[in-house]
Amino acid sequence: MPDPQSSGEKEVDAIPETLPVLPLSDAILFPKMVLPLIVLEETSIQLIDDAMAGNRIVGLLASKQQGESQGYPRAEDLVPMGTSALILKMAKTRDNKAQLLVQGLKRFKTQSFVRGKPYLQAKVKHIEEVEEKDQEIEAMMNNLVGLFARIVELAPGLPQEMVQMAQSIKDAGTLADMIISTINSSIEEKQRILENTNVRERLKDASRITNRQLEIIELGNKIQQQVKGDLD
Repeated sequence: MPDPQSSGEKEVDAIPETLPVLPLSDAILFPKMVLPLIVLEETSIQLIDDAMAGNRIVGLLASKQQGESQGYPRAEDLVPMGTSALILKMAKTRDNKAQLLVQGLKRFKTQSFVRGKPYLQAKVKHIEEVEEKDQEIEAMMNNLVGLFARIVELAPGLPQEMVQMAQSIKDAGTLADMIISTINSSIEEKQRILENTNVRERLKDASRITNRQLEIIELGNKIQQQVKGDLD
């Protein structure tokens, strides 16, 4: 969920152009969102230790092979677009696993990979968000919030406060990121939204994904009611 008041916002201007690469499996982090992670792989643990001793900023790239991780990936196993992130909290377990809480900072595109460490480092180009605002975008934002409110109403496990949070977001790109990160969209859909730097197109795609998710939930509830009626 977004946490725009956290210390991560203060670090945005200081993001270096070379980042240690922490691979993600089955998760996507968006700028301004917060994500808990558990790091198991030994090379990634060393990366975390080095980051904690420095500026605590890492680059998160999703693996092309989602699912169970088979060690630290190669450069060609990672997607080119990711998110820089600030490690807000880190705790080690007895078996040397690392539990992290990270906050997304900015989108970036990988330019090249740098050797010299056991883990990958990437030279990156940070993507600056260009905010757009007109009547069409405002209408799409209102529609997206409405779809999301209906999902929260029907789906178990999503607190009503999430709707209030969505309504309070004035930035169109951030709204799309927040809703797609919250609903039960696929990793592929989340990555597609992350890679879409055009705010208007991102809103349109987020609305399509959210509307389809709402249709799935409504159909599931209808089937459940029919089954319950048959049993009664």
